[in-house]
Amino acid sequence: MTVPHLSDLAGAAGFILVALWPWLSCRRALLAGQSASAAAFALHYLLIGAATGAALSGLSVLQVATAWPDDRPNWCRALYVATVPLLAVLAASTWAGWPSACAAAGMALGTAARWCQSALLLRVLFLLAGACWVAHDLLTGSTFGLAADLLCMAGLVYGALRDRTTVAA
Repeated sequence: MTVPHLSDLAGAAGFILVALWPWLSCRRALLAGQSASAAAFALHYLLIGAATGAALSGLSVLQVATAWPDDRPNWCRALYVATVPLLAVLAASTWAGWPSACAAAGMALGTAARWCQSALLLRVLFLLAGACWVAHDLLTGSTFGLAADLLCMAGLVYGALRDRTTVAA
């Protein structure tokens, strides 16, 4: 019997969390689930040597914390805005070519998504971000990341359609 690598365990945990969060209905539940899955994938990417993916996944956890309040106090806004140049610094300092470019593009779109008040717009922007992360996962060989991102994208589409039907009914 072989023992799974820690990177596989973190990837599997991230996959399970990604399988769950896009199906949630409210904005805060979406953000909490996204944060938990990002933390698991930060560890997974770090352990497989995808430094940009790890750093930017970790940064997304900070972004969720600052985007959490509905009223968004000034300190949250300032901290959130500060993550944008930090995104660039992290991507540049861990640069590994196309995988880093894809992760940075996905993170930039995710950054816009996390600040949205609308669950629908959040889903659309995360769908676009997902396409960038799919490319990152293909380039870094992250099977768990690829499976999670494809599943997440399907869940985001389904959730958007479900919520649209609920509103129309």
